[in-house]
Amino acid sequence: MHPLQEQLPTTANQYLEQLTAKGRKSSTVRRYAYDIADFYSFIDVTNHPAYTKETLEHFMKHLIQERHYKHKTYKRVYRVLHSYFNHLMHQNVLSDNPIEHVILPDEEDEPLTEDDLFTKKEIDQLLRSTESIDGLNDDQKQSRPLLAPRNLIMLRLILFYGLRLQELHGLHIDHLLSSNTLFVTPVDGEVNPRKITLQQKDQTLLANYLDVIPKAVKPVRGNEHPLFVAFDFKRQTYRWSYEEDKPKRLTIVAIQKMIREELRRAGIPLGRSAQHMRHTFIVNALRLGRSTKDIQTQLGLHSELVLLRYETIADSMKKAHHL
Repeated sequence: MHPLQEQLPTTANQYLEQLTAKGRKSSTVRRYAYDIADFYSFIDVTNHPAYTKETLEHFMKHLIQERHYKHKTYKRVYRVLHSYFNHLMHQNVLSDNPIEHVILPDEEDEPLTEDDLFTKKEIDQLLRSTESIDGLNDDQKQSRPLLAPRNLIMLRLILFYGLRLQELHGLHIDHLLSSNTLFVTPVDGEVNPRKITLQQKDQTLLANYLDVIPKAVKPVRGNEHPLFVAFDFKRQTYRWSYEEDKPKRLTIVAIQKMIREELRRAGIPLGRSAQHMRHTFIVNALRLGRSTKDIQTQLGLHSELVLLRYETIADSMKKAHHL
C-alpha cells in the first residue's frame, strides 16, 4: 500500500484497489489517491460536512482561488471525485453524487476588466436618455410615451436585478405575483427559478408601462400572456398575435435591438450589451459587500463557483480605489 493510502478511509482504499484491479497504471492510482486525500484533508481542516454540495463548492473554490489551479487541473480533480462518489453510491454510503450539483467555471471565461463594466455615469446617462425625447424624429417622439416605460423597466431589471435576456423574454403577466414581487422561472434550466423583490421605483415603472398599453392589447392574467409586449411602430401601438390570440411577446432579438438603440442614443461606446449590464450588477453587488451566496440566490445560480471571475475584478477594483 502506498503510504498516502494509509491516511484514507477504508472506502477510498477499496475504490483505489478496484482501479488497480481494472488495470489502471500505478501512477494514475497514486494521482487519484492524492486528490482524494487532498479532499479529506480539506474536510479535516475546515470541519465541513464531507459530502454536501456546499462543501464541494468550497473545496473547488479553494483549488481555483488559493491554489491557482488551471481549468485542466481542477477539472481532473472534479472527475476523480465524481468517480469516487459514484463508488460510494454503489457501496450505499451516498444516495446521490453531490458533485454533480457543482457547476465549474467555463474554460473560456476570460478575466473581466473595467472596460467590460458600465460606470455609474454611463448607467445614469442611459436611464436619463431612455426617458428623454432628445435626438428623436417626430414619429419616434410620438411613440416615446408608450415605449419609454417598457424600455426603462427592462433595462433596470438587467442593471439592478441581474436578469438575463432569456428571463425577460419568458416573463408572463402572471409572474408578477404582487406589486413588488416578480417570479422568475427560466425555461432553459441554466439557472433556478426564484422570486425577486422590486424596489418602489421599479414597481411604479412597471405599473406605468402596463397602464399605457391600450386595453385591447393589454396582457391579462390567467392566459399566459407575456409581460413584455412587442411594439408596432407603424400603428404606434403595442401588438397582438392573432395566431396565439394574445399580446405579441417581445423576442430576444428585439430586446437586443432595443438595448443597442438605447445605448446608441445615450452615447455609450459601441460593443456593450445586456451581458455587460449583468456583469456590472454582479461586480457592484460584490463591491458593496454582498456575499456570493446571497448573489447566487438572487440570480438563481446553480453554483457559487461561477462568481469567481467577478470576485477577482471586484477585489482588484476595491484595492485600486483605496490607493
